[in-house]
Amino acid sequence: MAEQSTLSQLYANGESGLRAAGFTRPLPPDAALGTPLTVNRALLDSLFFTPRFFSSVDADTSTTIVGIPVTLPVFCGPMGGWNVLGDNAIVECARGFKDGGGLFTLGIGSGDDLQKAIDTGAPVAKFVKPYRNTDLIFQKLEDAERRGCLAVGMDIDHFHGRLVGDEVSLTDTFAPQNEDTMRRAIAHTKLPFIVKGVLGVDDARKAVEFGAKAIVVSNHGRQSVDCATPAVAALPDIVVDVGAQVEVYVDTGFRTGNDIVKGMAMGAQAVGFANSVLIAWGAAREDGVRQLLELLRAEMRRTMSALGCADCAALSEVQLQRILA
Repeated sequence: MAEQSTLSQLYANGESGLRAAGFTRPLPPDAALGTPLTVNRALLDSLFFTPRFFSSVDADTSTTIVGIPVTLPVFCGPMGGWNVLGDNAIVECARGFKDGGGLFTLGIGSGDDLQKAIDTGAPVAKFVKPYRNTDLIFQKLEDAERRGCLAVGMDIDHFHGRLVGDEVSLTDTFAPQNEDTMRRAIAHTKLPFIVKGVLGVDDARKAVEFGAKAIVVSNHGRQSVDCATPAVAALPDIVVDVGAQVEVYVDTGFRTGNDIVKGMAMGAQAVGFANSVLIAWGAAREDGVRQLLELLRAEMRRTMSALGCADCAALSEVQLQRILA
């Protein structure tokens, strides 16, 4: 087992570890454009809460994500390309999430990769891409259910391909899906369906209408549409509009336990981490991922206690102040 690190140490050691493992994809904030990433971080850093020290309580971070019990309201953002990091990377990361108490998810990738994650005993969800060949969508939903996934979903922010920096790719592979296809996809599985990439009330309402169990307010890191509304800015209006009808989650740029508290104070019921998970894996493989979740939980519990919040549901009552330096 690796020596216990602080969160800052984990992040500092992780990037060099990733490079040593052969991972060359750029990590934020180096995107040629990437404005949603920059603004998401700035918004999170501008939000503050007021402690209620005389009302301190023992805090419990346990909750559910689409009905799946977790001990921390965190999911791993669905990422592909795990094979670059070696045959064991998916297994190590999934085990880290199992031990750390979060929900592990996968995006594009093979059924064998998905099975490796499921076989660890971690709770796993599969996000299917919006394939131009719509038959693939239904086949992959069936495969995920058959293999033992606990939830499925779709990245609608890949309707127009993948954006990396200022280069667009995979437009021959992915395509916008019409409303009928989305209704059929959601009805095609018995599993809870999560629509990921929602950044406005219109898409949120349609996801509810189509039968989604949850939505993720997300810029897909750097890989959605640049200059689209940052997820942190979009979240409050979406929660007000559809939060009583569907579970609302958020990701993009979250890095700390206090970030989770802020996201949940704005109405999210879970928060996604992606690049942070990769970096933690780079620092100490499976143990690094486990440490990441444990450190997030420790900071979150401490802050919840100081806010007088005994459980995750109480965080929705926390009032945030925006203070600009």
